[in-house]
Amino acid sequence: MKRKILAAMDGSEQAINAVRYISRIFPAQNTQVVLIHVREEVPEAFLDLRRDPGFRASVAPVSAWATQMKQNIKKSMTEAKAVLTDAGFPPESVDIKIQAKRVGIARDILKESHDGYNLVVAGRTGVSGIKDVMMGSVATKLVGRLPHIPVVTVGGSPDSKKILIGFDGSRGAMNAVDCIGKLMGDTDCEVTLCHVIRPMGIHLGFMKLFNPEQEADWTTANRAEVEPALSEAVTRLKNAGFSAGRISTEIVANKISRASAITHKAEEEGYGTVVVGRRGLTAVEEFIMGRVSTKILNMASKMAVWIV
Repeated sequence: MKRKILAAMDGSEQAINAVRYISRIFPAQNTQVVLIHVREEVPEAFLDLRRDPGFRASVAPVSAWATQMKQNIKKSMTEAKAVLTDAGFPPESVDIKIQAKRVGIARDILKESHDGYNLVVAGRTGVSGIKDVMMGSVATKLVGRLPHIPVVTVGGSPDSKKILIGFDGSRGAMNAVDCIGKLMGDTDCEVTLCHVIRPMGIHLGFMKLFNPEQEADWTTANRAEVEPALSEAVTRLKNAGFSAGRISTEIVANKISRASAITHKAEEEGYGTVVVGRRGLTAVEEFIMGRVSTKILNMASKMAVWIV
């Protein structure tokens, strides 16, 4: 298939790393990439103050800053396109779109995302590079406001073609499987479906309530319940183009935190991508995303996280 990807650009190095991720994981000949930058404009009313001698000195530095920002973005977009073309993407498959902010940066990208895109990709942190926040504000807003297509936030510079899908048998997890099958079935990526079983006692808040035999029975029952769904997921990936040798499944038992277990496995075993459904089995409607998905998004800071 010809996939169409919207890459949000802000002039930061992390945005360039997000483009590098696209260049490494997607087939160059079957992928269209649109690099979009929504520009913050200096208000016209402020620039009009240049006619007032009392304000002229104050306006000049702001005008110079705006000019410099435009030059920086143009340079960054050129660099991003070069990353893709150097990886084999045809020049005509990489478009640059720079526009002035109309409503808001995230909302303008949201509007653009409805134009036939399969995926939105953004750097985890923006141009400010603030270290004391989990993600940049634009990336956070995109994750919260783009439920109709997958959103990928890229932290660090992941280059592994190993994909880990957090799988709980829910409709959201199956949607994640179908998404990976559709967008990655013709690649050489490897996929692991990982299901985490938490201890029986944690569901009641009494970790010491059940003995080892009861916990073992709980694990066995959970395995039996999820295995048919795992088998169905494997079948869907095969039907989408994945060979059997590129698919594996794993059930991890007796882990208190599902998010921590999945993130730790990804870090320890060299996965570059973690994929989760937007909602899990509980599908609590008052939350934008499931708790596990949110935790993984916050914890997996040096890899690409797909929210499907």
